[in-house]
Amino acid sequence: MLGQSILISLAMSLSGASEAPEIHTRGWLEHARVMPNGLLMRAKLDSGAKTTSIHAEILPPEYAIDASPSEESALLIGDAELDDEDMAEGDAPDDPPADEIAPIFDTSMEDPMPETITFKLTSRRGREVIYTEPVVRWVSIRRRGGGTIVRPVVNMDLCIGGIRLKGEVNLADRSGFNYPLLVGRNMLSDAGIAIDSRTIFAARKACPPIRLKTDPPE
Repeated sequence: MLGQSILISLAMSLSGASEAPEIHTRGWLEHARVMPNGLLMRAKLDSGAKTTSIHAEILPPEYAIDASPSEESALLIGDAELDDEDMAEGDAPDDPPADEIAPIFDTSMEDPMPETITFKLTSRRGREVIYTEPVVRWVSIRRRGGGTIVRPVVNMDLCIGGIRLKGEVNLADRSGFNYPLLVGRNMLSDAGIAIDSRTIFAARKACPPIRLKTDPPE
């Protein structure tokens, strides 16, 4: 009976281990692409941040677009990965203090807010892409000097350190900070990403290669 109990316990333990989610270790700074356009930028991975935010320039409604390019063209129009040496830190702070966040909309939640938002993202090498996305929700932030600002939250498809991530992203003004993309716990936990604070660019590519239909089989 004792031997049978040990075997059952061992089987249950092995079964539980096989069901455990895979953990991917990445550096605190990684290459990232905004899909499906393949727009390349730097991403700071921060488990201390609850949400993910990206630097965006909000555009008037007349700039709205109907569709984004397909994934098959992502590598054709995307920026090339850069050497690590070309992606060193600047002198700006990593993240904005919570009470000094720059506004996207200097307004009140009582005002009518649009259901879609058009915004522009800029890559490390200056390539610009315009997106029009449904607004998942609006977040209201109190300013230290008084008043309230609101920010749109949209769903975005990212690829960071070779791992595909999908989730909610705050559109923010991060122009005064080193990294245009801050990946928080809402995406890190869903993708099973653990951060090694001793390393940067643990994965050389931001995304796995995308095979085009015209490519010959390997």
